[in-house]
Amino acid sequence: EVFVVMPGASEEQLEKFGENSWETPFAVIEGDLEKSALTKIYSGYGDMPPFAKGPDSVKIYDVDGYTTYLPGKFPKLDYIDRCYVVDEVGIGEESEL
Repeated sequence: EVFVVMPGASEEQLEKFGENSWETPFAVIEGDLEKSALTKIYSGYGDMPPFAKGPDSVKIYDVDGYTTYLPGKFPKLDYIDRCYVVDEVGIGEESEL
């Protein structure tokens, strides 16, 4: 699971992030957000219940959570196939991804 704080989050919301163990920051989008890969991720489901209509974390980890629950209830959900720590694969700031 990846939790993304979307642009436009209120200052009050931002102050509360990090209070729970699952809210561990690991990245920042630098530059123009409109040109980032984040704009390609479907966000229409929103947060998890009871806050919105997104996937239920408990059901994701059921035996068939990834194979039945997510594809069946959330067909537009995007998946991260792979990711890289840029410095570890030798791509510097002057390189284009």
